[in-house]
Formats: sequence, C-alpha cells, structure tokens
Amino acid sequence: MNKYRRLQTIKHALQHYITRPNADPKDIEQEKVLLDQIKEDIRSTKSKWYGTSAKK
Repeated sequence: MNKYRRLQTIKHALQHYITRPNADPKDIEQEKVLLDQIKEDIRSTKSKWYGTSAKK
C-alpha cells in the first residue's frame, strides 16, 4: 500500500470515527485537528506525485 492510499484510508476512518455517538467534545475537536493534518498530508503527497496542479 502506498503512502497516498494509506493516508486516504486514515482520512476515511477518522471521518467515520468522529461521528460516533457519545464522543467527548474535546476528543472530537482533537480528532478534527488530526483530520485536517491528514488532509494536508494528502494534498502534499498528491502535489509531489502530480505536480502543483493537484486539486485541493
């Protein structure tokens, strides 16, 4: 599994995990920050592979 696919899997898992019932709001906020970091890593990886024209 390459880096991009690994990051996409983590992103999708976090998106699902954040919607769990009875989650502590503090945990949700921390997870959203992590999700934003993962999304930025995806954009960066995509740009390296496909050039600066990669969609954001």
